[in-house]
Amino acid sequence: MKLLITGASGFIGSRLLAQARARWGAHNVLALSSRALPGGDTLVCAGPDFALCAAGRARLAEVEVVIHAGAYTPKSGAEANAVDACNGNIVSTAALLGQPWAALRQFIYLSTLDVYAAASGPISEATPVLPATLYGASKLYGEHMVQAWAAQRGLSAAVLRIGHVYGPGEERYAKFLPRAIQRIVAGEPVELFGAGSELRSFIYIDDVVQAVLAAVGQADSAGVTNVVGGHAISIRALLDRLITLAGRPVQVLQREAGVTPRDFVFDTTRLRATLLPAETPLDVGLRAEMAHVESLHGAAR
Repeated sequence: MKLLITGASGFIGSRLLAQARARWGAHNVLALSSRALPGGDTLVCAGPDFALCAAGRARLAEVEVVIHAGAYTPKSGAEANAVDACNGNIVSTAALLGQPWAALRQFIYLSTLDVYAAASGPISEATPVLPATLYGASKLYGEHMVQAWAAQRGLSAAVLRIGHVYGPGEERYAKFLPRAIQRIVAGEPVELFGAGSELRSFIYIDDVVQAVLAAVGQADSAGVTNVVGGHAISIRALLDRLITLAGRPVQVLQREAGVTPRDFVFDTTRLRATLLPAETPLDVGLRAEMAHVESLHGAAR
């Protein structure tokens, strides 16, 4: 089986690439990235239209499964409405679908929970979609493109809506969890906006990778599946847990909340039945991320 992974240098994509090559062999897994990557074959493309991939089109004809992890992903909430970048998600997906696939059997599209409307209860795959940002809208349009394209060609299409992912490598994102860990490791105060009562359901990076790779070749994975954490925790309780794991006092600076809090709690019934029977305990994942940040902090001294 020949596999293609796009976005193979990203937070999720790089882990997918490493695990896929370990499972199926480097010679069976082709990476698509904006730069050459070690450990196997890479198709290097500059820009969202895949213009530089023409020389590699013969390689694409061998591919049986595509995992489309490549996308513009906002590093902070302020970037979620960047017009050109979000439009690039649509352009790149359309360009990928337009490649000369001769052996393709399955297309796995990594989407986002940002496609969902606000919900009063647990979010499931049946929850109405109503993106609040251009980023969410671009990913939802990509879902529709992939599903329609696959249906027209009799191919299997899986849409995996990825939730709040944490773990080593997350430090490039300006979100509460990685920022809090970085500040704790550096011995700096942590900012808490509002009471911290809003609920989040985090999923460890290795669990995401396991779920995505479990979808390869699995007929039951067709359709939409939320790849999300099944255990909700408040931001305040999360901070308290980080402080406990650090084993030292941490100053907490209370700030006024700038937005109305929103809970993210999920029904993981479909995920558990098809792709991920169990998830990594939160403390195990937090320790791994904290150790990773500590190693980076030590190296930077």
